[in-house]
Amino acid sequence: MSLIGQGLSVGFPKIQSCKNQIDRFRTKFGMTNFKKLCAFTLSELLLSLTIVGVISVLTVPVIVRNIQKQIFATQVKNFAAEIEQLAQQELVAHHTRNIFNTDFSDYQKLFSNKHFKIAKYCPTNGRNCWKKLGQYKLIKNGYWQGNGDPSVVLKNGIIIKYISQNLYGNKVVTFVFDINGNDKPNVIGRDTFSFHINQRGKVVDIGKFTTEKDPVKRCKNGPTLSGDWCYSVLVNNNWKMDY
Repeated sequence: MSLIGQGLSVGFPKIQSCKNQIDRFRTKFGMTNFKKLCAFTLSELLLSLTIVGVISVLTVPVIVRNIQKQIFATQVKNFAAEIEQLAQQELVAHHTRNIFNTDFSDYQKLFSNKHFKIAKYCPTNGRNCWKKLGQYKLIKNGYWQGNGDPSVVLKNGIIIKYISQNLYGNKVVTFVFDINGNDKPNVIGRDTFSFHINQRGKVVDIGKFTTEKDPVKRCKNGPTLSGDWCYSVLVNNNWKMDY
């Protein structure tokens, strides 16, 4: 006689219905007050995806801009450190304590393959290096009107304008630079700044020479020395471009 005929059990588990399994789940986890477990309908799912899409459209550009700002701030910080290191090396090489007794005193001496990897020289007309010189935007409104001071384009894309000047009675070498060249955004305080090398070979911001009650406003509105003020704000804000 077969086992089935004898009514013997062979140990196969009983098949529970979906309802029974759900009831057991509720009882086990103390969910007896829930009448049923529901799934999303198609319309609810589509609505959820729409909401997620709208949130992404609103937040992703902000995240991208913040990341871009941090990248620019880091590049500016590194560039300033490289220039200061070069200035200190020049002081040692020329056995002097005055940067104007070194190659920093002369555009042609400074911007040579000895110190930089040069891609393009613009010794008489800086506008030939700055693709949009005179059309750089300010953060809030208006434009920066640059001039034709000697400039170079480095092989890494950085554009530098050289100025030897007296700033508030202090003789300095000023670097106006676009950290990513002619690529966008071409905005003062975003990818374009300026700082100064003092006679001791230190990179300093304009805040060291004067007192300004609202440097952020000067940075955003300019146009006079807007690149200087934006660099000053960046330095004093621990390299955070949150303006």
